[in-house]
Amino acid sequence: MPKSSAEIGQTDHIGRTLRELRRSRRVTIQQLADGLSRSTGYVSQLERGMSQPTLKDLYAACAIFGVPMSWFVDQEKKQPEAEREKDFIVRAADRRFMLHRGARTELLTPQLDSDVEFMMSTFEPGLETEPKNVPTAGAEYGYILKGRLELWVDEEKFDLAEGDSYRFNRSSTYRSRNPSQTERTVIIWAGVYK
Repeated sequence: MPKSSAEIGQTDHIGRTLRELRRSRRVTIQQLADGLSRSTGYVSQLERGMSQPTLKDLYAACAIFGVPMSWFVDQEKKQPEAEREKDFIVRAADRRFMLHRGARTELLTPQLDSDVEFMMSTFEPGLETEPKNVPTAGAEYGYILKGRLELWVDEEKFDLAEGDSYRFNRSSTYRSRNPSQTERTVIIWAGVYK
């Protein structure tokens, strides 16, 4: 299936951000490739917007550069027009977002914060995330706004439904899945870094 223009724009933004982070930290393409367990060619394609990174790659890059996932959300999106709102309010139509293989994740805060990520993720039917292990102190908190979610934390499985919530340490190995083949799952979550 061809990529939408939003996905292409997001891939370009992620690539530019990855290159800026790598250069600002004086990390070579080879060093980043080693950290991601990928080839230098793949990293070069990511930086040029020719390939879309996996969530696992993005989480690894976050660990390498010491930034939260929200760092990769496109900041070029316009702020609300009212100047007095820009530091306090995010209007639904003005949310910055990231698209990735069946998931849309929206930033719910007006500014990026290195200590807290506050997001809303929508999982398409059947979407399963890759296992993640973020070698950083902190926790993730979530609330199932709509649908159901299967959550594995260190290989222990939990079945969650609308209204349920969760918390786990970010250093745990975790993954999740929308078990429905017809309905989307919507999760409000916060990543808190210490």
